[in-house]
Order: sequence, then C-alpha cells, then structure tokens
Amino acid sequence: MKKLLLVIILSSLATNVFAKNLRKDIDDKLAQCNKAAITTLDSVDCRSTAADEWEAELNNQYQLLLKGQSPEVQANLKNAQRAWIKYKNSYVSAMASFYRQEEGTVWTIIMAESKLNVIRDKAIDLYRLRTSTNLSGEGE
Repeated sequence: MKKLLLVIILSSLATNVFAKNLRKDIDDKLAQCNKAAITTLDSVDCRSTAADEWEAELNNQYQLLLKGQSPEVQANLKNAQRAWIKYKNSYVSAMASFYRQEEGTVWTIIMAESKLNVIRDKAIDLYRLRTSTNLSGEGE
C-alpha cells in the first residue's frame, strides 16, 4: 500500500513538473515580445497572441483527452468543456467590465494578461487530467 501511495505521489509530482513546461515556447515568445513592446497596444498584442496560442493548445489537450475514451466519458467531458467555455466567456466579460472602471492604459495590459492566464490554466488543467492516469510516465 505504501509503495502504491509513493508511486501515485511521485507520478503526481512528475505530472506537475511536465505541466509547468507545457508549451513553454509560448511563454518564452511572450517574454521576447514583451521586451520588444514599446506601446501599450504592443504589450496587449503580445498577450493576445499568446492567448490565441494557448487557446490552440487548450483545444489540442481537449482532443487528446477525448481520444480513446468511452462514449459516456466523452459526453461528460464535452458537457464540462461547454460549461467551462460559458464560464470563461462570462468571467472574461466580468473582468473586462471590472478593469474598464480604472483609469490608465495599463489596465488593458492587465486585462489581456488575466484572460491569458485563464486560458493557459485551463490548458494545463486538461493536460494534468489527461496524464494523471499515466503512472508509467511514458508519452509525456
């Protein structure tokens, strides 16, 4: 029992390490773009591009998660994803409304960063779910 628990803990830690490096290239490109950004609009564009790339990765992780699942599990995952999309859209709208109250252009950057974080976090969550049952660590 202790060995099984240890394997589960180590597997979970490994999944978290891999998840932190998931599509690190997107965040690296974002960092480079930020260094080159001169205006607020440039900074917002950097984050919007990164958000689009993370959205594509989110969709990739979702498709990989669905692959090989039973029809029942696929239906549950699809329902959950549809609900998350509604939540995401509502939450992003609420954040935009919240930040529009503030004065200064920096809030448009903060809004773009917040939206990016929501999308990135979900992509990583889907990756973690998909790989959580892979106790061998193969195919990471």
